Amino acid sequence: MELLEALQTTGLNEKEAAVYTALLQLGRASAYSVSVKSGLKKPTTYVILEQLIEKGLAQRVPRVKKQLYFANSPETLFGVAEEKLLLAKQRLPELLAMTRGDENKVSTVFYEGLPGMKKLMEYGFKKHENHEMVGFVATDRDLKPELSEYFKEGWAPATKKHNISVRAVAPRDPSLTHYRKEDEKYKRIIKPIPTKEYSSEVAVLVLGDIVKIEDYKNLQGIAIENQDVAKAFKQIFEMVWKRVK
Repeated sequence: MELLEALQTTGLNEKEAAVYTALLQLGRASAYSVSVKSGLKKPTTYVILEQLIEKGLAQRVPRVKKQLYFANSPETLFGVAEEKLLLAKQRLPELLAMTRGDENKVSTVFYEGLPGMKKLMEYGFKKHENHEMVGFVATDRDLKPELSEYFKEGWAPATKKHNISVRAVAPRDPSLTHYRKEDEKYKRIIKPIPTKEYSSEVAVLVLGDIVKIEDYKNLQGIAIENQDVAKAFKQIFEMVWKRVK
């Protein structure tokens, strides 16, 4: 496979690949030099350079009289491509489920990292607008600051936006006190349980036909889209809910 063709498999188009390889070979270079090296017209080269900068693959040299550019490491290019592939592979079960026609669709999607957890936590919100989400929430003791902020500024407003109410069992833990102050605002009904009986750091939530298991401490979790599994977890929740005073 030719070098330019190989670069195009990472998501670059033909012209972007040509300009990027020209930059790698030239080091710091003007748009004119890149134009000559890549064989593209100068106006086109300017456009492509800006596209590469937006993608994080090139930079302008700061504090120079003549505008110069340089390419970021090829490791950056392939790192971005690998991240995109990983995100795409996470959607594979959903795509496979779509091929099953009218059968009961089953999908299991794994998420990890902070971006992945944010997607998991809002998974199914659009599909199940105006529904109730039930389950077992976790403590907030070892929550990363970014995720704690997302709970308040992202997740809670998203439940309100999609009119999703929450009914859950939660540990009676000091780390959750600030959430209780906004329960009414976000249509949450929470029954606390003493931490000596329940102190989980992993949440299990059911929304429609979706069961979500969210490990906030290790930033990983899964969404299982299966009517039977969701029914089983919801029945377990309802049994516990009736017994908690």
